[in-house]
Amino acid sequence: MGHGRYEAGWDVLCDGPVIRAVGPNLICEQGEVVEAAGRNVYPGIVLGLCAVGAMAFSEMGGWDTNETSSPLVPQMDVRDSFDLRELKLQRFARAGITSYGLSPGTKALLAGQVSLIHTDGDHTADVFLADRIALKGNYTAAVKSAFKDKGTPQTRMAMYQMLDEAFRAAQEYSGKTEKEYDAGKEILCRVLQREIPLIIAANSALEIESVVRLGKKYSLRLVISGAFGVESMIADIMQQGWHVMLGAGTNMMSALKNRTDLTKLVEWYRRGLKLSISCSGDEGYVYGYEQIWWTATQMSAAGATGEEIMDMMTCNAARALGVDALVGSLEAGKQADVIICCGNPAVRFDNYIDQTVVAGKTTFRRGEEA
Repeated sequence: MGHGRYEAGWDVLCDGPVIRAVGPNLICEQGEVVEAAGRNVYPGIVLGLCAVGAMAFSEMGGWDTNETSSPLVPQMDVRDSFDLRELKLQRFARAGITSYGLSPGTKALLAGQVSLIHTDGDHTADVFLADRIALKGNYTAAVKSAFKDKGTPQTRMAMYQMLDEAFRAAQEYSGKTEKEYDAGKEILCRVLQREIPLIIAANSALEIESVVRLGKKYSLRLVISGAFGVESMIADIMQQGWHVMLGAGTNMMSALKNRTDLTKLVEWYRRGLKLSISCSGDEGYVYGYEQIWWTATQMSAAGATGEEIMDMMTCNAARALGVDALVGSLEAGKQADVIICCGNPAVRFDNYIDQTVVAGKTTFRRGEEA
């Protein structure tokens, strides 16, 4: 059960938003009974990063996730940009996505803090499962583009220098017994102490190499997102026990620009690489949340089994975010997030999601809007 799978013939007993028990012949004394015989049952999909919900779509302002007053704004909390109306306009449940890492965007080096949210709820308090679970960083050309008229950084060497100095200053701050409170350094101290991961976007081999060097220098808990040019640094990443959150190769021609050998990636995964698959949600509005299933089919074509792919979209993604005690597998005490499928949608296009349950509530049923 810790690998996100559901044993054939077993029952999942939900008590409101939480799973009470998983096992054979469980008794439901009251409430709805969902008959899933002959179908595949999985934990809800955990989308690693997504900015939707904080994009300011409902205000027609846009890009409320990108604070570009400075390249270094780790103290920003994405919760303060959240708009429940925006979330309610989405159709995450159709793609089986039940929770995701609500994330700051791609334009600052250290862009702010990530929260874990459910994809359905009547009130803001209903959807937030955990606040400030990770720090979002970016080491890509998008940062240089965002600050091209604002001074620095203009180069990769400037980006590295700024990150290096930020963590060095936080180390110094941490060692002081008397100090003036600094919100940004406090967050960096949590990262330095490995209390939370640094999830940092890097899309080319050169970008990833610099990120790996920074992570080693400060002994960070790294999650490298995007990671299309990851092959050359796999040995270092595995040695450090870091996580790769592979982005969507179908987005913006990423697969052509940054070629990734998925067959090799599957081989490394079987040797112990920590790997999840995501979509390009932290870059803005994705083409559709079914996009993650396109990435899943690419992994299937590369030789990954259906169960391996489901792990990459559920328990592995939860572990990357550090929230596997809450979501990602069907276990007692975790959130009652479940998808019921006709077959495994990761391996065949004619398989499909039949029903999605978020926090014990059916939010999608094929053929009707629940």
